[in-house]
Amino acid sequence: MAFNVCNKKGEHIGVTFGKGWPLDDFRIGEENRRVTYVALTDQRIEDWNLNYEKLEKQLAERHSAKSLFGKIKEEALEEELKKYWEEEKSRMEASGEENMYQGLKEASQGEGYRSLYRDFQPREYDPYFLYRLYHLKNRFDLESYWLGEALNIQGFVMYDLKEGVLYDEKTLLLEEPLDYIETTESYKGQKPIHCVIAQRPEVKILGMGVGEGLLLGASLGDLGGRNHVHYTKLKLLSGNTVFSTEVPIHIHGKKGLGLTMYVNRKKNTPSAFICDGVIYTA
Repeated sequence: MAFNVCNKKGEHIGVTFGKGWPLDDFRIGEENRRVTYVALTDQRIEDWNLNYEKLEKQLAERHSAKSLFGKIKEEALEEELKKYWEEEKSRMEASGEENMYQGLKEASQGEGYRSLYRDFQPREYDPYFLYRLYHLKNRFDLESYWLGEALNIQGFVMYDLKEGVLYDEKTLLLEEPLDYIETTESYKGQKPIHCVIAQRPEVKILGMGVGEGLLLGASLGDLGGRNHVHYTKLKLLSGNTVFSTEVPIHIHGKKGLGLTMYVNRKKNTPSAFICDGVIYTA
């Protein structure tokens, strides 16, 4: 299911948490990115924290390995899991330098995880590893499968699974440093998403008609002073993920500055940013 995440020194950073923002399609250019959140926390995922029984039932339903009375057909489910294991072994074989072309070809078709087995490869069939991997690749919400104490989350960074690397059978490696975190404070109950500005921001000033002004809160009396709107185009790095976004705010930032983003997950939109000690609300 979910994985712990560590840095290059093997130090614990957090745990994989679920789908990254946006919640539906995370597109950078024309590429569909499979991005998950990493929740930054001192807590670790252990086998007893996870509801394997729930995921086992889901896999059985997906592969028609349940009887009419809802009982799991253990032999049929194990057969499907072993097929899954053979697929993963093929990816392991393709992760070697001599087979890198095959791995890159799979990745370009949206099926491969070209770096996943670069540093570590499980040697034996382990259904619990496959359950965790299935949970990870589908970016299921961790909280729906979590049996441990409530997680004390200090914020999130993003993790692009196509660039992901296994550190061991229960841990993913995040190679990029997290030296840009400004604050761990919440905003209106929303946890921070930590980013750094990866490219010089671009501020656009667009003309605004009467109708647009009224929609943005202007009155007929003050439209003379509110006849334009600012947009800031940002290229951000969070975790191992570079992505672009555009917000209707003039953010005074520059390349290399940390930027904290707060997202309203119900509306799927950013609600506030913190950059260089200033908070901007959308």
